[in-house]
Amino acid sequence: MKFKFALQSCKLLIFLLLLTPQLTEAKKNKKQGRPNIIIINADDLGYGDPSCYGGKLFETPNIDRLANEGIRFTDGYVSSSVCSPSRHGLLTGTYQTRFGIQWNHDTFNLPGQKERKLIVPEKHRYINQAFSEAGYVTAIAGKYNLPGYPNTTFDKTFSLTSAGCNYFPDEKGGYAGVDQYPKPKGGWTPTLWGPDREGEEYITDRCGRQCVEFIEENKENPFFFYLAFNAPHTPLQAKKVDRPRVAHIQSEAMKLYAAMVLAIDDNVGRILDYLDKEGLRDNTIVIFLSDNGPMNPVHFKVPDWWPDNSPYHIMGQRGGLSGYKGIFREAGIRIPYIMSWPSQLQEGTTYKKTVSTLDLYPTLCAAADVRLPDSTHLDGVNLMPYLIGGAKQDPHDYLYWYANRMGAVRSGKWKFYVEDNKHYLFDLENDISETTNVSRENPEVMQKIFGAYIKHRNEMPPCRNPFIRPIDLPTKEAAGIQVQDPK
Repeated sequence: MKFKFALQSCKLLIFLLLLTPQLTEAKKNKKQGRPNIIIINADDLGYGDPSCYGGKLFETPNIDRLANEGIRFTDGYVSSSVCSPSRHGLLTGTYQTRFGIQWNHDTFNLPGQKERKLIVPEKHRYINQAFSEAGYVTAIAGKYNLPGYPNTTFDKTFSLTSAGCNYFPDEKGGYAGVDQYPKPKGGWTPTLWGPDREGEEYITDRCGRQCVEFIEENKENPFFFYLAFNAPHTPLQAKKVDRPRVAHIQSEAMKLYAAMVLAIDDNVGRILDYLDKEGLRDNTIVIFLSDNGPMNPVHFKVPDWWPDNSPYHIMGQRGGLSGYKGIFREAGIRIPYIMSWPSQLQEGTTYKKTVSTLDLYPTLCAAADVRLPDSTHLDGVNLMPYLIGGAKQDPHDYLYWYANRMGAVRSGKWKFYVEDNKHYLFDLENDISETTNVSRENPEVMQKIFGAYIKHRNEMPPCRNPFIRPIDLPTKEAAGIQVQDPK
């Protein structure tokens, strides 16, 4: 009898051992369903700032880790070189110029207009709305920078700011510019090592923490999180605890900037660690971007806020590109662009053809089997056939930029650029810094690409608000100051 019982127990144990992998796989398959989405968008980060893009002044191990776990795009672009238009392009999947948005001020009320009116038609659905309608829970933390603030199209919001904020709370615990907390009457504190009071949470850390808490609350169902960091946009405010990590940098302004980027990197790691711990990493698409290139303080009254012991320089590393935020040279519109989805995308790869943040809308919808809204016009393309299917051709024949007195087109290796009626053609394959105008040597190329640009521009409505000076023009106080790269 004892032998028979032992034999039955042994059979039961063998059965359970055989069943355990199946149960584990079933649990894994349950989590594998539709992928989760996390888009991390930094503000004014330079193309050459992450060390995986050649950054020399500081290390970004967690952004590098994300690149090692996915695809690093060398030629990734935003649809504008300033904040709000760029974010409109990303979230609508459409050239924001189709809505008359060429520059930040086109999202303001028009002269004499008291009530806020819709700029993007309601029938055009933002990417998060497409995911909400497909059963995803959606959320945003950080910089919204679209009309309608504090109202958004996301299901949940955290630490929401319209266009800027202080990075540390005041004595009452509120963050100026965040969640409708009043902005400081005297303006932002331009440069600051903080916090001033013990226990105060840095806003970048706060947004990262809120992202992790959102995942914790929603991990049993598919989620879409847009983590829109304010950093490293001004005001230059960083944590004192990070000063030793940037002590080797010569410029005091750049030390602050670098510490702000390190806080972003720390929180990228914080999110990846949590996804790993919960078994969610394989089936979560994580994307890392910047909304445009690094700031050029020529747009501001430099003597008013620039540290006395800092030589004047671009706020960020350009990685050999020319230009900066506010113009359509490469450093203004080419950005760090990383996509990771371990269960589907090959890890540690580099993609060298031209892509845009406009592509995220159709690409993520295709990846998650989310239906594209019928009433929504998309200018981006689904990148999955190129990233998984092995398609060899360029995803885009042309990418366009148009605003104010400037325009640009990218087509293969060629870059057309116009500013103040001066026309340029650059061969980016051999001249990434845009030093030599080769339009005379390539008249047929120039004619074709210029014709495509004029056709595109003529399809666009006029800008909504032509009455405010664009920020790409220098202030009188800073005009003539020589542009330098930071050290």
